[in-house]
Parts: sequence; C-alpha cells; structure tokens
Amino acid sequence: GERAHGVHLTPCLAPAMRTFALVLLFVAPAAALRCTPIAAPAVVRAVAPIMAMPSIDDAKNLSEEELVKEIDNAKKELFMMRKNVKTRQQVKPHLFTHTKHRVAQLQSLLGQRQSA
Repeated sequence: GERAHGVHLTPCLAPAMRTFALVLLFVAPAAALRCTPIAAPAVVRAVAPIMAMPSIDDAKNLSEEELVKEIDNAKKELFMMRKNVKTRQQVKPHLFTHTKHRVAQLQSLLGQRQSA
C-alpha cells in the first residue's frame, strides 16, 4: 500500500476513496477536522423517591427463635445478593444497605432480650 504522512492506505480501498483520503490529508487543515461539542439541552429529571429502611416494629413481637431464624434468612439474602453481583446478575444495590440494617436491628433486639 501507499504511505502518506504516516497513514497506511491499503490497496483494498477504492481509488476514489484513496483520492478522497489524500485530499483530506493535504488540503483540509487539522482545525477544520475537529468537531466542536454541541451544548446538550437541560434535562429535567424527576427526583427518585427515597426507599425507607425496614422498621423494627414488626420484629418486636417475634420470639427469640423467630429472631434467630429472621437473622439467618437476612444473612442468606445478603449471601445470594453478593453471589448475584459476582455472577453478573441483576442486583438492586439499595437492598444491601436495607438487609444489613435489618440484620443489625434484629441482632440488637436479640441482644437486648438475652441480656434482660
């Protein structure tokens, strides 16, 4: 192939295309080839509602055995969510925070009952 200013022109290009490329290299100044970004219009986005953390009120009337089961279930959910992240499956990131918060609530409730 031919070389023009360090650009390798392959023989498979049609002669018209090679001529066009050569004209661009020699005639068009570099400033004319630069694209200027166009200002994007202002986009108005709706504010997403904030997801509420799980309430501890529904766990207050559970027995100690039920609390332990709930803690185990929440920890299994966390494990499954982490597995889904690693296997590139769809995950809702806010659920990590909610589930960890739920585990902490249940553990503190269980600790209060065991110390009393």
